Amino acid sequence: MLKYLIRILLVILLASCSSTGGKDHLRSKEITLQIVNTQEKNQHFLLTVITDGKETDQAAAVLPKSFIIITNENKEAKVKLNLTTKYTIKVAKTTVKNIDELQNKKKSGQKVAGPLLANVKFTPTKHSDTLKIKINNDIHKKVPELPNSE
Repeated sequence: MLKYLIRILLVILLASCSSTGGKDHLRSKEITLQIVNTQEKNQHFLLTVITDGKETDQAAAVLPKSFIIITNENKEAKVKLNLTTKYTIKVAKTTVKNIDELQNKKKSGQKVAGPLLANVKFTPTKHSDTLKIKINNDIHKKVPELPNSE
């Protein structure tokens, strides 16, 4: 009887381990973030990715988090995001090309990012592969003042 009970417990344990592990690839996905509408070549962008987190129908929850990433020369960056979780992605130009250079310049007090160019809300799905973020290069140009109409 004890051997039979041990076998049943072992089967239940193996079944529970395999069922949660089988869905792990469905919970998050690598997404390519791509900056478009810019004519500049070899321009890098600083992306800040933020989520408030969310509760799931399972025991696990997606905790709030924030991280930064720098695009490559093609104005792209790959990030692993949780599916069906809302993210805010902020975009700014940067002169740095990697995180090490960013940290070194920040430590020395240098400015590492320009003004905010885009602020995008995004919720990845299992069909998401690429998020194209459109920026307006003219967004921060000074608007000419109107002549005084007195």
